[in-house]
Amino acid sequence: MRRVPLVRPIAVGAVGGLAWATSMRGMMAQLAGFGSEFHWFATFGFILVPGTAMGAVLGWAFARRIAGIRRGAAVLALAPFVMAADPSTIPLLGAFIGAGFLFSGRSRRWVRLLAGIPSMLLLVGTPVAVGFIVGVTTAHGSWLVLQLASLLAVPAIAEVLLQRPWSSPEDEATGVLRREQRAEGRDHQTV
Repeated sequence: MRRVPLVRPIAVGAVGGLAWATSMRGMMAQLAGFGSEFHWFATFGFILVPGTAMGAVLGWAFARRIAGIRRGAAVLALAPFVMAADPSTIPLLGAFIGAGFLFSGRSRRWVRLLAGIPSMLLLVGTPVAVGFIVGVTTAHGSWLVLQLASLLAVPAIAEVLLQRPWSSPEDEATGVLRREQRAEGRDHQTV
């Protein structure tokens, strides 16, 4: 097994996680309005540091996946739970993982639907509910809802990519060949 360079992907993931966490904190301040307060422990301890750690773990997971290292992949897919320093975020963190599982193509369809539909309802319903609270008829309200929706989409998309089934280059080549053979079969049927 080849050695995986980890410093760059972890650093890139950490910077991405920090950018995500600071944007999330800014969105929270906008949603709270003038009553929003920033405290060292709450802002850094519950949002910025865990967000940076989540990004670093996701970077690590992607580096290992690209290198073809399967060992520990399931544990690294739980990266959003690094943000669980604030217990109120646990349903949302689980929704990221559930959305990844829903679109992963792994397991039976009914199992994926059972886990994924509540996750998607939470990920879609949260911005919709915020839209009703702040109103989307103003530019500020629309921006806030779009920002929240995109912030929720980023970790969910990362999870979808992480949880996709593993394939080797040989598997990919076989899949392309099968698709080409099916397409040729359809062409012969239409003639």
